[in-house]
Amino acid sequence: MHRIEKTVVVAAPPSTVWAALTDPVAMSAWMGEPDMQIDVRTDWRPGAPIVVTGFHHGPFRNDGIVLDCVPERLLRYSHRSSVSRLPDTPDSDSEIAFALAPAAGGTAVHLAVQGFPTETIFRHLDLYWRGTLEVFKAFVERRNDER
Repeated sequence: MHRIEKTVVVAAPPSTVWAALTDPVAMSAWMGEPDMQIDVRTDWRPGAPIVVTGFHHGPFRNDGIVLDCVPERLLRYSHRSSVSRLPDTPDSDSEIAFALAPAAGGTAVHLAVQGFPTETIFRHLDLYWRGTLEVFKAFVERRNDER
């Protein structure tokens, strides 16, 4: 079974990392280029929906359910992209989790993604998060330096 795991140390306190990870305006800034017009909607309550819409070679809608939200420690949600054209059923979802922990020089952010309904989805998410986790790190560190 495939699993994506990546860890970066962000030179910022957990509160700053958490804010960037969960604030919809901040998320739209690090999740994609401005022309993608990313919009994130959720209230982060476990069981609540999370919907990410935007434009990348056409309109897309990623949706899921918030599974865990422990401030400054753990964020976990399900994920399904409209681009996959898979039915809206649990076996069409992947699971994305961010675990935060204190680390020398800042906060360790551990990303774990599992449950890939197809090999194509695994490859896409692996490619996306390989670059986006580094973009996230740079975004948070820039934001932290401005404070």
